[in-house]
Amino acid sequence: MNQHKQNHSPAFRFHRFCRAAYAAFNSLHRVVNIGRVAIYIADRQLRKSAAVLTLGIILLPLQATAQTDDNPDERLLPAVDIIIPADTLFGSPEPAAVLTAQDFSNTSVHSLGDLVAMLPGIDMRTRGGNDVQGDLSLRGGTFDQMVLLLNGVNFTDAQTGHHLLDIPIDIAMVQRIELLSPAQLMARGITAFCGGINIVVSEEYRDHLMAELSGGSHGFFKASLLGTKTLGLWAVTLAGAYNRSDGYMANTDYRHGSLFVQATRHAIRDDWHLQLGGQAKAFGSQAFYSTAYPDQYEATRTLTASAFNVHRWQKTRLETSLYGRLHRDRFELFRDGYATPPAWYSGHNHHLSSIGGFRSRLSHRAGIGEALLGMELRHEGIRSNVLGNPDNCLLPPYTHSAARLSSTLFGGYSVAYKHFNAEVLALGLYNTAFGLNYGFTASAAYRLARQLRLQASLCRTFRMPTFTDLYYQSVNQMANPDLNSEHCLAAELSLRYNSRPLVLQATLYYRDGHDIIDWIRHPDEEVWHAMNHTSVGATGADITFNYQSALPLHLSVGGGYSHCHIDRDPGQMISGYALEYLRHKANLYFAISPLPSLRLKADATYRYREGKYTDSEGHVLTYGGAMLLNAAAEYTLSLSGNRDKLHGSQLRIFVEGHNLLDTPYRDHGGVPQPGRTIVGGVRLSINPAQQ
Repeated sequence: MNQHKQNHSPAFRFHRFCRAAYAAFNSLHRVVNIGRVAIYIADRQLRKSAAVLTLGIILLPLQATAQTDDNPDERLLPAVDIIIPADTLFGSPEPAAVLTAQDFSNTSVHSLGDLVAMLPGIDMRTRGGNDVQGDLSLRGGTFDQMVLLLNGVNFTDAQTGHHLLDIPIDIAMVQRIELLSPAQLMARGITAFCGGINIVVSEEYRDHLMAELSGGSHGFFKASLLGTKTLGLWAVTLAGAYNRSDGYMANTDYRHGSLFVQATRHAIRDDWHLQLGGQAKAFGSQAFYSTAYPDQYEATRTLTASAFNVHRWQKTRLETSLYGRLHRDRFELFRDGYATPPAWYSGHNHHLSSIGGFRSRLSHRAGIGEALLGMELRHEGIRSNVLGNPDNCLLPPYTHSAARLSSTLFGGYSVAYKHFNAEVLALGLYNTAFGLNYGFTASAAYRLARQLRLQASLCRTFRMPTFTDLYYQSVNQMANPDLNSEHCLAAELSLRYNSRPLVLQATLYYRDGHDIIDWIRHPDEEVWHAMNHTSVGATGADITFNYQSALPLHLSVGGGYSHCHIDRDPGQMISGYALEYLRHKANLYFAISPLPSLRLKADATYRYREGKYTDSEGHVLTYGGAMLLNAAAEYTLSLSGNRDKLHGSQLRIFVEGHNLLDTPYRDHGGVPQPGRTIVGGVRLSINPAQQ
């Protein structure tokens, strides 16, 4: 591109394409005013765009306008939003699956947990409603075998996977969610036994304000606000949310709020992303972890922060990041003012966990491929009155502590030749508590046709025990400080067909796991024990489809089916996590607009869970299957009467119904899930006209 003028704002004007393959990338993250584009050049660039612009997955709008001219070889172009995949900060190379804001706007989801559960193979086992507490797992794995990235930064909790989704964002802030396999995460220098998710917060180079007020069943109330302001090359987003409920049964009330700020700067050579967020939760935990002592309560506080930079040279890209997370947890086995504790109860559990790290990743185009080299230093620690070793240097209420430091070195090489791509990576990690571990991945992809892609991967990875696995002792739980790290070898084969408006994908996988950590007990016992299973294998398949068409009636249909089989029989033993899994998961969603301003949505999910649990009366029961049906209606009012001030501003009025069949079901044995629930509210979106 021949740039005519560039100011300190992310907008510029050009007159013509320079016909170079890199031309399109010079326009990323900017508002581009297009002058005159010859027809033959425009057509040729559009044909080439499929090959030129496949390095990333984030979708960014580039606004374009055109001028008139008397040249017969030029065409008047109307104003249009060009949506292209871009090589950006948080885009993952070919994620296993991606959900965008467009995708989940076609369903009746109303919480972050519900949104994540739409991804293929994901099992979201909630306790309570609206993201109060939930365990996230993938393809028959446990909740501790997942990692969570927020804007590409690994904030996975080291105390326990129960706190994985304690992150300071609301569903209104989410731009997209990526599902990443262990092989894809290893390219980032991250080890994940089963995989992970990357949640990307909305990033827009335009002034924008969005607010929501809603309420519904069981005293539910929610208020959220999100605003973005462009300041030169920087886009600053500030968002906050608060919601509360009286609870759908005794001792399930909750209050939680969050505040999040991010600042993003994009330039030709450098990208910067800064984020800071805090969250506070307090909730009744009726039988969350024990049916013998149901009157539980928990309060958590979370603080996350990171700085991320990308610097580019002609053939080289350097990523560096600095990050940290603090998480405070107070667990009451007997809720203050709600239950009278027995004489043997010594007091509540207090935990303060921390993670912090520095990561650097260098990639360089060499030959027909790209070489990669990276390193990371990561510290994980905890102070507690229960977890860790006795420590006389700590101040009350903390009496115990534990810490470990990991040093990671990873590297590899990827090649791309015509329709073929291949990648080989290796990773070594030394941990001060568990010594040396290693992982590797080899993957290849071949484009069988323009819309058809075949991909295969083989990966060895591992996971270290959490602090809870190693140290937690209570009246009904006994940890094991001698636990070994988990290891597995995983293979995957996937076929993807992408011909808009239809997208199809099928994946087969096998995972051979060793030293799998689980909490188990026998039916005649009350105490859970942490142990390593010798081996646990998982075999399964995921099939998904998505169809979207503007005609007729802006129709959207999608769904999928996931099947998993664990090759270990628990016998009479009751498994707390490793052998409780979704054998079958099928979901279908449907959205249509019978009127221009009216959107009707419905989605159904069938889940069949393997495993057993003991109810409050001591009976051993199986989970079995459950059918859940949700529906929503949304009416949109345009506020763009004065186009000079409000461009594209809208007021949306919505009503949602969840579990409309009032199906009784349990994700965890001691916690019945909410029945039929109705929520309604308004969402206001204001988009001031750009100057």
